[in-house]
Amino acid sequence: MARRKSTVVYHEGFVRPGGRYSILVNVLGVSLGHDSSFAVVENGRLREIMEAERYFRQKRYKLHCLTLAPGKHRSGFQFVDIEDLRLFLTFVARDWGLRFDAVAVQNQGRVEEFNNLIEILRDNGFTFARTYHVDHHLSHAALAYYTSPFPEAVILSYDGMGNDGYTVVFQGSGAAIHYLERNPRMFGRSYNNLGYIVGLKPDVAGSTAGKTMGLAGYGNFRTEWVRHASEYVTAYTKLPPFPVDGISSYGKAHRINPLGLTRIQELQQFLRPAAEPPTQTWRDRLRAALGHDQPQELRLPGPEDALAQDLVHTVQHVWTQQVLDILRRFRATSRNLCVVGGCALNGITNYAAQQAGLFTGMHLLPNPTDCGLSAGAALHAYYALSETSFTGCDTPFSPYLGTTAFDIGELPSLRARYPHRTLDEAVLPTVLARLLHRNLVVGLMRGRYEVGPRALGNRSILCNPLNLDMKTMLNEKVKHREWYRPFAPVVTAEDASRFFTNTSEIPYMSVICFTRPEFRKRLAAVTHVDGSARLQTVRQDQHPLLYAALKAFERLSGVPVLLNTSFNPGGEPILNYCAVGLDMLRTTGLDFVCIENTLFARPGNEAALDNLLLD
Repeated sequence: MARRKSTVVYHEGFVRPGGRYSILVNVLGVSLGHDSSFAVVENGRLREIMEAERYFRQKRYKLHCLTLAPGKHRSGFQFVDIEDLRLFLTFVARDWGLRFDAVAVQNQGRVEEFNNLIEILRDNGFTFARTYHVDHHLSHAALAYYTSPFPEAVILSYDGMGNDGYTVVFQGSGAAIHYLERNPRMFGRSYNNLGYIVGLKPDVAGSTAGKTMGLAGYGNFRTEWVRHASEYVTAYTKLPPFPVDGISSYGKAHRINPLGLTRIQELQQFLRPAAEPPTQTWRDRLRAALGHDQPQELRLPGPEDALAQDLVHTVQHVWTQQVLDILRRFRATSRNLCVVGGCALNGITNYAAQQAGLFTGMHLLPNPTDCGLSAGAALHAYYALSETSFTGCDTPFSPYLGTTAFDIGELPSLRARYPHRTLDEAVLPTVLARLLHRNLVVGLMRGRYEVGPRALGNRSILCNPLNLDMKTMLNEKVKHREWYRPFAPVVTAEDASRFFTNTSEIPYMSVICFTRPEFRKRLAAVTHVDGSARLQTVRQDQHPLLYAALKAFERLSGVPVLLNTSFNPGGEPILNYCAVGLDMLRTTGLDFVCIENTLFARPGNEAALDNLLLD
């Protein structure tokens, strides 16, 4: 069907009839709900992304305008306030201006909230000629496809849920994206529910997925459980939540649905009667009255339990195989695959997809979760509005699309509070390598933050991967994470295959491959219990400082590998405040913080700083 031509208002403020833009097209993308973010796209390129959690210092932070009524209102795991959104819009206006050709919104299809947002934007001085209300998985798919190097691709988008499905397969061809299949499997929800079954502590939004993936490495594959695990993954549905007072943070409202897992004989000792759901259908009441299928809850003792570890490992395997089964059906559609959505963080499955060889090319993202939805909505609107062709991106997608540190202008006053030395950029990599080789722990803040949940060198804590005790030291001194969660290696791209089993570059830490057997003992701090490693590869043009530090560390140690973990206080998202990072010198065992090219030490440690730099 031909697109309707119309008169459009250009960003520069004049009107030209017809369909095609020949000058700058500027689109503001907005995602409301958990992991709220704003993005700006100019002429098809992502210019910058603002993630609300970095500003408000709470993971998965929500911005909403479900109502325009003032005050705090309950919304799942937090209270939301319309004033938070208005405050955030002042940051958008300050950094990106007020004039846009279009606004593209993803908010799970909520029409009243969409209308409220458009009203608020206009009340706050924003001007735009077009508005787009973009579905959830379509926004995911647009981000994945329009940042890929492919002129055509199959796109798999899967996560907890979207207003357009749970697991959705698309085809991208030229500038168009088409729905191919809405699969009913709830991959995100079944995986998250598994964490509750085995006794993991959810995050503030009720998610256990990242922790569950870490625990999988400890278990053994139980062939006799496969049939039941398959039933669980295939048939999982989310049960109505428990009513709770206040907000339902940390999964307080979640009801476990074990399905076929209750038929695993070894696990039946952990079954117990389930509490009545807050709402029951007539069918539920009838079955209960007849004594049929009394609901049961399965709760294992916790991550230390061997059966819990085996269950997670086996379900992870079955879960992966079912994802691959879906992909096999579409291998004839395209040679290329884009994977996006919260489940795209499952590096175990991503590696299996690569190893299966179903597709020639595979594109993954640094921000596949809901924090990337604003960018995807904006890209969708750009291609709908501009009628521009798409033949694949000619440059790799840069993850460094966040803002510089919010308080970078206060660095002079912060220097007065901490011992510090400002270093020449040329010697900084060598100094960092020397500190790390001495088993010191260094927080690094450089330039614009990396979007998404993985620290990729601009907001990272770096450590020596060769110290067998480094994982324990880092957890005790700084991170305070669960014992079963691994730490990730970062390696120079050209040297990666010498130490790890990756078959392509992994710039976004999105694939879990394996450390080669001959290096597992030496690289124990970044090798998981099953020999796996959530790898990041770095080229010189991707991150010059990190690359140079890896090479300098190689000259001292023989390996161009470092331990890389996120720079954040316990329980908070990756930081973007210099003051917060420096405060960790006082509140944790962090040894040094490097902000741009200034190296800071904890108060009272000035002599040690001088001694280290003079050596």
